[in-house]
Order: sequence, then structure tokens, then C-alpha cells
Amino acid sequence: MVSLMLLSHSHKIADGVKEFAFQMTGEVNIIAVGGNKAGTLGTDYDRTLARMQEAAEHGEVIVLADIGSARLTGQMAREALGEKLRARVFLCNAALVEGALVAAIAIAAEQSAKETLEQLQEYLLPKGE
Repeated sequence: MVSLMLLSHSHKIADGVKEFAFQMTGEVNIIAVGGNKAGTLGTDYDRTLARMQEAAEHGEVIVLADIGSARLTGQMAREALGEKLRARVFLCNAALVEGALVAAIAIAAEQSAKETLEQLQEYLLPKGE
């Protein structure tokens, strides 16, 4: 099973993008992690790591993030996983909304993580974005 993980500085953005992608595709496992522990803008490393690990224990995970430090949080969480789980987690620099929709459609069509990542190539952000 391939899961999609959405990381955002905003709980509302993460949940909104999840709702959008899920309504377009249905039965896709989408994990939204947004905001910090205080419920304000930011990222939550501990929650990101826990949700990433849980998803990776059940299959492959494609991770999309909104901006720089959310991507960094995703990278740090991935690095904290053991080698076996780390190999199942793929960080992708695709635009969050467009990428989530494309990935959810590919996952719903039962494409592998590799095939889904190939679909996302068109939606990659320039380096530094």
C-alpha cells in the first residue's frame, strides 16, 4: 500500500489539501500533519516522525511539504527511521496542492510509489522554493 503524507505549517492547509485530494479520489490513505504542538503555525517533528513511522510500517509513503522548514522536518523524520522503514519513505519536492491531487489519483489507480513519483515530475518546484 502507498500512503500520501502532507506536511504544512498550517493545520488548516494540511487538512484542506487532504480533504480536496480525498474527495477527488476516495479510498486513499492520506496523512495530514500541520501546525506545531501549540496549535499555531509551524511544524511538529515528533508528530511527523510518529505518523511517518506508522505509515511506513504498512507500506511505502510519499511525502509532500509546503515550504522549506516543513521539508526539513520531513527530512529529519525520515533520517530518524531505521534503514528498513527509511527505504519506504520518499520525499518529493512537488507543489503541495497539485502534487497531492496527482499523487492521490495515481495511488487510487494502484500505481506504485515509483510510478507515482514519475507522475509527480511535472509538478516539481525549482530548487530553493
